[in-house]
Amino acid sequence: RADAGVLAVQELVGLRAGSIRVGGGATAITYLLPSVVSRLRQEHAALRFFIREAGSTAVADSVLRGELDLGIVTLPISVPGHKDLQEIPLLDDEFRLIVPPGHALSSRRGFRFADLAREPFVAFEAGSAVRDVIDRAASRAGVALHVVMELRSIESIKSMVGAGVGVGLVSRLALAKSEGIPCKDERLTRRLAIVRRQGRIPSPAAAAFERLLLNSAR
Repeated sequence: RADAGVLAVQELVGLRAGSIRVGGGATAITYLLPSVVSRLRQEHAALRFFIREAGSTAVADSVLRGELDLGIVTLPISVPGHKDLQEIPLLDDEFRLIVPPGHALSSRRGFRFADLAREPFVAFEAGSAVRDVIDRAASRAGVALHVVMELRSIESIKSMVGAGVGVGLVSRLALAKSEGIPCKDERLTRRLAIVRRQGRIPSPAAAAFERLLLNSAR
């Protein structure tokens, strides 16, 4: 029993064992988490990760129910009980326009939504937080986007745009520094945040993951 007690303390202090349950959208799971998970596993190889890809509303709800330790969501969150969530700002994510090779907008340093009025648009699925940000910005500019396809995966949107299906807006995190055309009507951004249940002390593993994620974003 004494040996078991010593081992339990070693696991707690040294993160020799344990699990982390994290949820997030396509951008966070694909472009933010891999480097953080890799680094944490290099330092603590025994840790296990459970990663769930879902929309911000579903992720926040899962955190509230205790199914996830942490979530990465687009603010604001409006699920029932959201006041029981602690929000930790992570980063401001900018959306940039991508166009097929040789497109008339490809040489521009900026675009306006009026430029997209007659363009076939490859969009994120309706009801997602990202789609809501983009639709609201287009509406403020007085433009109704001509959506020809709805997808959840950023890489799928990039592939469809590359194949000439239409134009699209994706996170700058999914693009090289020289890629993507910024919006001139307004800075097209959304705020990503880490959420966890208020009053619940995170496990050592979850706390270490949160610190690395914040440092990576900065």
